[in-house]
Amino acid sequence: MKKNVGVFLLVFALLGCHSNDEKTLNLNQLNQELPLLSEEQFDINHVMSSVEYDNKNLFGNMIDVFDYDYDTLGISKEDVLQATIRLSPDSCRMYMVFKPVSGHEESLKKSLQNYLSKRIVECKNDEDKELLGNAMLIENENFLALIVSDDNESVLERIENAKQRYFGVLSPISDQELSEYGLNKQIVSEYAIQKPVMTSASTYLIVKPVKGKEEEVKNALSDYLKKLESDYASMPEQQELVHQAMVCELEDYQIVIISKNNEAVLESIKTYMN
Repeated sequence: MKKNVGVFLLVFALLGCHSNDEKTLNLNQLNQELPLLSEEQFDINHVMSSVEYDNKNLFGNMIDVFDYDYDTLGISKEDVLQATIRLSPDSCRMYMVFKPVSGHEESLKKSLQNYLSKRIVECKNDEDKELLGNAMLIENENFLALIVSDDNESVLERIENAKQRYFGVLSPISDQELSEYGLNKQIVSEYAIQKPVMTSASTYLIVKPVKGKEEEVKNALSDYLKKLESDYASMPEQQELVHQAMVCELEDYQIVIISKNNEAVLESIKTYMN
């Protein structure tokens, strides 16, 4: 159910996801996992965030290689439709992920094999030589990748999990930050709220009011959405996300979802209900 903020400010939409059997949400688990919710399709644009920013960083300091430097790798730009190339400036550790031009897969694979062979021949460090000797060159329907790391299988798994997320990077709020949403522990018994780390409207608020404080919580969430609409007045794309916010009640929880796929997020939230 999508609600325009203007309509939302007049009436809080409660019927869209209401149930008669009272249950509870596992908010701790939800708050850890929901920010990672993503589409099913691989997206090369999210490879770096998936590899380096999800969980423990397996590489440390890395630098980018862009298309104007492909010659230094022996790679032809004509073979590459899209790529994420990250190299360590201090070791042989690297990962390169390509979406080849159709029909150029073998040419690109040969270039990567030649590059790897050259690095092995030139390598003077025993540790690096061993890493290069254990390099992983893999091709599947989504990408062609060269991986040199201490744990190639883990890197590959992270590459495969590079997908478009429904939210940007989020951070859970503290009790002290409830006031930013017009809320406090006197009217809220439980909550799972995450705020964007970057400039983005994408977020979710799941709040269980104290008995008798339901209207106060509704009004606070209404005011928060109104504030967001004003905050993003100069950013039409983000303001549209706010306009399309999903607002509903699930059991005793009041929910606001602002994302690229509100329906999918709501369905995921329901899976944490006990």
